[in-house]
Amino acid sequence: MTDRKKFRKLLITKKEEILSYLIRSKEDEDRLGESTQEPMDREDWANFTLTEDLMAKLADREIELLRAIDKALERIDDGTYGICEVCGQEIESERLEILPWTNLCSRCTHNLSG
Repeated sequence: MTDRKKFRKLLITKKEEILSYLIRSKEDEDRLGESTQEPMDREDWANFTLTEDLMAKLADREIELLRAIDKALERIDDGTYGICEVCGQEIESERLEILPWTNLCSRCTHNLSG
């Protein structure tokens, strides 16, 4: 049986880290936008566009992770945390230590990915 209190704390800590990262990213993006008020040459524009695209992709990834964390917290609340949603077996504790938001055991993850 998983230690739900321990994993709740891990999940909340990770969620706080992501939210802090997203806030800092938004602040950085705002500063970057302010610095682009001056005319840019092609190279500067390319670097600016690449940076914006990268920041957007990172933010999307972090938002998906936040959703997974929220779902894991819901599973803790409803008593299904640590149970694989495919096979119904207990998820390995080592896997939960690494990916506390996971909803699949290693075997089902492997089977679904290939």
